[in-house]
Amino acid sequence: MSIAAPIQSGMTSDQRTEARTREIGRQIFARVREERPMAGSAAWWDEKMMGLTMRDEGVKIQLFRFVDALPALRTPSQISRHLKEYFTQVEHRLPALARPVLHWLPEDGWVGRTVARAAQFNVRRLAKRFIAGSDLPETLEAITQLRRRSLAFTIDLLGEAVLSESEAERYQGQYLHFLEGLAREANEWPENRLIDRDHTEPIPRVNVSIKLSSLYSQFDPIDPERASSAVREKLRPILRLAQKRWGFVNIDMESHALKDLTLRIFKEVFDEPEFRDWANVGIAMQAYLRSCRADLEELAAWARKRPAPVWVRLVKGAYWDYETIIAAQQSWPVPVWTQKSESDANFEACTEFLIENRELLRPAIASHNVRSIAHALALFEKHDVPPRMGNFRCCMGWPSRSNRR
Repeated sequence: MSIAAPIQSGMTSDQRTEARTREIGRQIFARVREERPMAGSAAWWDEKMMGLTMRDEGVKIQLFRFVDALPALRTPSQISRHLKEYFTQVEHRLPALARPVLHWLPEDGWVGRTVARAAQFNVRRLAKRFIAGSDLPETLEAITQLRRRSLAFTIDLLGEAVLSESEAERYQGQYLHFLEGLAREANEWPENRLIDRDHTEPIPRVNVSIKLSSLYSQFDPIDPERASSAVREKLRPILRLAQKRWGFVNIDMESHALKDLTLRIFKEVFDEPEFRDWANVGIAMQAYLRSCRADLEELAAWARKRPAPVWVRLVKGAYWDYETIIAAQQSWPVPVWTQKSESDANFEACTEFLIENRELLRPAIASHNVRSIAHALALFEKHDVPPRMGNFRCCMGWPSRSNRR
C-alpha cells in the first residue's frame, strides 16, 4: 500500500492531516477488498458469521455469554438448551430465517447432537482467530504463520486471574517456560528486515504481555505498597529472562480500579537499577478512559528521567460495559467516555501526543478501526516519523490450563 503524501496547498495542518487520513483509509479498504476470502471458503463463512453476530449489540452480548458458558456444557442437550435460552431473548434481532429454526431446535436426538457439534466446532474456529494455541508448539505454529505474512506479534497468557499464591507461582512458571521456549525458536529464525528492525537497530522478535493481577492473589489498590512489593518479586525473574533471551515485555492494563496501581508498579520496577536502562518494555494505555491523556503526560514526565524510553501500546479498552455498570451501581463518576465517537477522538488525540513525545514514549498503535490506523499513519507523515519507529501489533493469546477447564 502506498502511503506517499500528495502535494496539498491552501489547507491548514489539521485539514491536510484529515485529508491524508481519508486517503490512507480508502487505500486500506481497497487492499482489504482485494484480499477478501473466496466465496464459500471457511474464511468467508467465518467473516460472514462475525459480521452477523457483531452487527447487533444485543446479539453480540448473548453470543459472548454462550461462548463463556460453552466449556462447562457437557451434553448436546445442554448446548442446545443454552442456545435457545440465550438467543430467544434477542430473537427479534436475529435474521428472519433464524427465528423459526430457534423455536424448532430440538434438544435431543440426531438433530440436537448435530447442532451441538456444529456450535462447538464454529466457536473453536472463531476462537482460533484470537487464540494462538493451547500449548507452546501450537503457539509457535501460529506465530510462524504470522511471520510468513511479515506480521509481528504479542502474546498474552489467558486465564490470568488468580485466587491463591500457588496459582500465582504457577503462572510465573508458565511465563518463564513460555518465554524460554519461544525465544529459543524465534531467535533462530532468518531475519525479516520488515519486522525485525526499527529505524535504527534490531528489535526483539518475542513479545509477551503480562497482566500484573496474574502474579499476586491479593492484587488490590487498597494496599499498594504490599501489592507492588509482591508483584515485583514475581515479575523480576520474568524480566531477567526476557533481557537474557532478547525478548520484549509489555504490561497490560486491566480495569479502571487497577489502573493507578498498575502504573505505579510499572514505574517502580523499571526505575530499579537492573531495569532502568532497558528499552524493550512497554505498557498498555486505554483511550476510552477520560484520564488517559493526563496519565500519558505523567508517564512522559517519568520517562524523561529515565536513560531509555518505554513503549506505549495505545488501545481503546475492553472493559467499557463493566466500568459503566460498576459506576452506576456505586453512584460513581463514569471513568470512561460514554460515546464511541468520544473514545475515537481521544484515541486520535493520544496518538498524536505519543508521536510528539516519541523519544520518551515509543508509539505502538493497537486498533481494529481503519480510521484510527489511517489517522496514525497520517500523523507519522505529518511529524516526519521514520516509518519503522512506531508499530501496529496483532494480539494473540495462549490459554493456560485453568482457562481450558
